[in-house]
Amino acid sequence: MAANRKLQSEIDRTLKKVQEGVEIFDEIWEKVYSAQNQNQKEKFESELKSQIKKLQRYRDDIKTWITNSDIKDKRPLTDARKLIETEMERFKVCEKEFKTKAFSKEGLATAPKEDPKEKERNKIRKWIAEKLEQLSSQIDAYEVEIEQCAAQSKKKKKDNSSSRWEELVERCRFHERQLEIVLRLIDNETLSGEDVEPIMEQLDYLLEQMVDGNLEEVESIDDESIYEELGLEELQAAPKEEEPHDPPPDKPSKEDKKKGKHDEKDEEKERKSTRKDKASAVVDTVMLPSINAAAMKAPPPKPTKDAAKATAKPHRPSRR
Repeated sequence: MAANRKLQSEIDRTLKKVQEGVEIFDEIWEKVYSAQNQNQKEKFESELKSQIKKLQRYRDDIKTWITNSDIKDKRPLTDARKLIETEMERFKVCEKEFKTKAFSKEGLATAPKEDPKEKERNKIRKWIAEKLEQLSSQIDAYEVEIEQCAAQSKKKKKDNSSSRWEELVERCRFHERQLEIVLRLIDNETLSGEDVEPIMEQLDYLLEQMVDGNLEEVESIDDESIYEELGLEELQAAPKEEEPHDPPPDKPSKEDKKKGKHDEKDEEKERKSTRKDKASAVVDTVMLPSINAAAMKAPPPKPTKDAAKATAKPHRPSRR
């Protein structure tokens, strides 16, 4: 009992600090946007960052206490955690503006308004991230319960109390898988923000009941019915358009193969005959000039006796 009172007093002190820290954060936030010059603005930005880090440390403690089964009333803790997470989201927006200065190139590039469809998708992405974090926290809480049941079951031979918590863990993991599918379909623009809006309220209500420990209400909710309107299975199973491919060439028949072989033989014969013709033509063009040149260099032949008589001068008779 003394340990529980000590724990409760520590929780009360932390919740009070959270409330004060949120008020200080809001005051600094106002100063950041009302600063007259850049130096003041940078100073307040640094203070805002320091304050959000304090709140995050309180949030870590609160998450640990939420998983503690000794604490019966967890609503103040969950409210404080939601309050801190809201301030964290505000700081993210402010931090983005810190990095994107008004006169920087990036600031000028982002001057046009955000596309409404993309803005809606970003809203859904943010919501999915929050739900995944909540589901992770609930899984941690249920696993603590399972460990406690396991410790008790060692003392008692027959104890099936852990099966209830194991079922809740599986349900949380089912919702994690479904949300990851939704996120992929949002990213590839298969689903729009308007398509996802119908499931948001139902899932928010389910997680609220889980956090509050209303297990009877949780058991009355059908998990699969939440996602029925989205038709996730049909969207995932939809075939992608395939690019057209050229049909494979037809295999040649036996007759074509025989014909092809005969054609190859005829072509080979023609090539051989053309090579022979070219070779003979080259020989003729090379050999003829060499024969003429040899004939010109050879000495003229000696005349025969008959030729000498024919060419000799006629004999004139002497005068008497």
